[in-house]
Amino acid sequence: MIDDAWKLFLEGDDKSFSKIYHAYYSELLAYALNLGFDDERSKDAIQDIFFNIYISRKKLNHIQNIEFYLLRSLKNRLLDIRNLELIEIGELQQDYFEENEKIVIEKIIDEEKEIQLKNKLTNLIKTLPPKQRRIIHYRYQLDLNYSEIAEIMNLSTDAVKKNLYRALKKMKGASPSNSLLYLIHLFTMLG
Repeated sequence: MIDDAWKLFLEGDDKSFSKIYHAYYSELLAYALNLGFDDERSKDAIQDIFFNIYISRKKLNHIQNIEFYLLRSLKNRLLDIRNLELIEIGELQQDYFEENEKIVIEKIIDEEKEIQLKNKLTNLIKTLPPKQRRIIHYRYQLDLNYSEIAEIMNLSTDAVKKNLYRALKKMKGASPSNSLLYLIHLFTMLG
């Protein structure tokens, strides 16, 4: 539908331009706000790109994906506005997007490490007998104490402690880091 509107707009249909504008306005505004720009500046940039598209329609026949074109144009316009503001006020600070990119990359790395640790812990737990897996689950995921676990499993408190000890010992021996601190970190991530 939007592709048809785009083709009609390129052929001179102004109503199609309005359809394109209304179809993408909210998405573009959300994108600009997500990039860290304020509401007013974002709206101005959206108006600018649609104005430029309107006056340049005869030069835009090569555009196949209007959504990508709009998003890229908006990002470029916002960067232009930001750069003009920095020059006008004399601030030549580190580019906002570089800082934002570093934060995003660090967050992705942290999340990936957490996923890897959870996967390692899951694999270690899978090597345990069912009873020990249940005790680990009750103790570290449901945060039950030894007596509660004993009651649920019809075991003595000492039996629960021994099974937990054996499970942790087995996991510690099988873990790549061979460290109790590694296991404790993994369990805190689960809980």
